[in-house]
Amino acid sequence: MAVQQKIKHDIKKGCPFDRTGVKYFDYKDYPTLKQYIDYFGNIRNRYYTGICLKHQKMLKNGIERARFLGMLAYRK
Repeated sequence: MAVQQKIKHDIKKGCPFDRTGVKYFDYKDYPTLKQYIDYFGNIRNRYYTGICLKHQKMLKNGIERARFLGMLAYRK
């Protein structure tokens, strides 16, 4: 009997912000920013979140602005 190997299809998730048409990340939108920060306050990598480079940079700027104004913690 031959061992059947499962074929793994890599399906790209795609950027969730491209699908919804986001043009700007507001630093005051805490629930959206909170999803992309881990327990220690670090910004999660693109590999884990599935965000494209353009939106990752915009997200980083929004998180940095919120940290500067004291809305998010720098580190825990």
